[in-house]
Amino acid sequence: MTGADDRHPTDAQLVAYLDGELSGEERAALARRIALDQETQARLAVLASGARPFKAAFEPLLDEAPVARLREALDRVQRDGSSRRMSASVRWPRLGLIAAGLALFLAGAAVATWLPLPFGPRSESESADNPGAWRQAVAEYLTLYTTETLASIPDDAAMRERELATVSDKLGVPLSSARVTLPDAAFKRAQLFEYEGKALGQIAYLDPATGPLALCVIANGEPDAARRTEQREGMNIIYWSRKGRGFMLIGRDAMPKLEALFAILSDRLGTS
Repeated sequence: MTGADDRHPTDAQLVAYLDGELSGEERAALARRIALDQETQARLAVLASGARPFKAAFEPLLDEAPVARLREALDRVQRDGSSRRMSASVRWPRLGLIAAGLALFLAGAAVATWLPLPFGPRSESESADNPGAWRQAVAEYLTLYTTETLASIPDDAAMRERELATVSDKLGVPLSSARVTLPDAAFKRAQLFEYEGKALGQIAYLDPATGPLALCVIANGEPDAARRTEQREGMNIIYWSRKGRGFMLIGRDAMPKLEALFAILSDRLGTS
């Protein structure tokens, strides 16, 4: 790929990466560059979130748009009681989701603002009013992770402490490497997301046997609730609530192992 080894890939190369237009070799080379360059990570996160100069490019077309006919069409849609929410029917292509998920993960603490999860409620049964909706969004997002996604993250203890401090301050949960380190699973990164206007922290691990594993915390104001289990997107989940915070441990580990990890984390975080 021309310019793939430049210090800073061009926006055109990053857009091609997001749109799945690179060969396997080109994509792998650019992914390695992204993992090592925080400036490129931040730029990729901006592009993945849709912040591209589309508005200026399409302004001439908007000036000529048949506004009256469009309004009539919209009125017909709104009158159709069987129509579903338009936002629920508009989906990114799968490749776009995978690229965006990887971009948001690699961006990490390099982006000063919160990162929105690239998923929303999927149906009325998983709406924002459903307490399980955030767990579904996280489960979908975690399916984008592979062992390679996490293995490429540099081993930087100081950065991980800074990431944990950011998540801890925002969520009001005591987080540190000593509290979140787990046996047989490498702590790779802590990130701050936003889901439906609520702060959501994710601590990502790499289990050498089963792959990605995550502890997630959301400031959802839910009442205290004891440990419960479920499965979503082929992954096992343990979730519980304390002091207005929802907790979730999710991965492909067998439930007995997940239960053991839950016991460690809930004790260290004071949520037992």
